[in-house]
Amino acid sequence: MHAWEEIQKTIDYIEEHLSEEIRIEDLAKLASLSQFYFQRLFSRLVKRPVNEYIKLRRLAEASAALKDSDKRILDIALDCGFSYHETLTRAFKEAFGMTPEEYRVNPVRLNHFIKPQLLFNYTLVDEEVPLISDGIVLEITRKKMSRCQYFIGLDVEEPIKQMPGGGETGIDTLGTLWDNFHKEKSTIEG
Repeated sequence: MHAWEEIQKTIDYIEEHLSEEIRIEDLAKLASLSQFYFQRLFSRLVKRPVNEYIKLRRLAEASAALKDSDKRILDIALDCGFSYHETLTRAFKEAFGMTPEEYRVNPVRLNHFIKPQLLFNYTLVDEEVPLISDGIVLEITRKKMSRCQYFIGLDVEEPIKQMPGGGETGIDTLGTLWDNFHKEKSTIEG
């Protein structure tokens, strides 16, 4: 078995136990690695330290609960593995720039740190050769445009790291742009 497969096992375990206490010793044991090597390999493959990954995944769960339920914020904090209301509030503000209370009153699209599938990082896709994975067909084809094409609409700049799945948290500006486009498209000429 490859080392990344062992790390993927721990990622899957974390996802199933987000509301519980998760100890690095237990994750390292699950991966059959020393704690030192497990943490080093996890950080290298996931691009985040283990505890930060757990916190960001819990925040993703909490933001979904804030948006989709009327539960008290304390109950959401406890359900998502945070010890106290204040712990959730501090982490939420640090990650998204607003408190859970502010988010609940004015929900916006957020960039969450999504669960990685490490297998995708190690799959080679050749040009003109379809790859079928989890029911999705990927095929890379280069096309050369014969003439320039121009588009009109709304625009926004977004750094690669800030894009959904890019690793950074915060407000999802591309999602917000998309929402604004649909609100305003009937007023855009041409």
